[in-house]
Amino acid sequence: MRPLREGVVYYDGMLSPIGEIWMAGSEKGLLKIDLLTSEEQFLADLRKITSSKPIRDARRFTKIEGLLEEYFRGNKVIFDIPLDLNGTEFQKDVWRAIYKVPFGRLSSYGRIAEEIGRPKAVRAVGNAVGANPLPIVIPCHRIIRADGGLGGYGGGIDLKLYLLSIEGIIEMGHGWSKSRAKSILKTSDNLSF
Repeated sequence: MRPLREGVVYYDGMLSPIGEIWMAGSEKGLLKIDLLTSEEQFLADLRKITSSKPIRDARRFTKIEGLLEEYFRGNKVIFDIPLDLNGTEFQKDVWRAIYKVPFGRLSSYGRIAEEIGRPKAVRAVGNAVGANPLPIVIPCHRIIRADGGLGGYGGGIDLKLYLLSIEGIIEMGHGWSKSRAKSILKTSDNLSF
């Protein structure tokens, strides 16, 4: 188990089209985002990674809140904010690779494994994707299976589909098509991370 983070941790929440979003940050950067949870549960989860009592301070989150609002309007957003990643080196490598997947594009667990130089670690990549502490900012919803299957998502498949629809990857109400997903993956082959 990793040691608890020391130093002051701030947090705040915002309303969004998907419900409340809770976020926490340190002096180094954004530390955690939780979707579809209560403030109480967010704070309980935060206590697992920090030894300090979180301080609610909306002023520290105005930039990320503005970026999230733009994202939910369907605008292409680059989350160019400092991040304070708390995980193993392997997890951080995976999260940095996911961060580079552009708005409106998809990648696969296998591609991420290749990107970080661990092509046989596809399952471990999947586990790291599932442990992503900063959903939307580190866009793990853009990661699917190589066969075009959706894979999982911490907020549930419906939320993953909704986020992909915001980015124009799918149209809500038309369902998920593995063949369309494979086509999108193929057009993403020329992307350099």
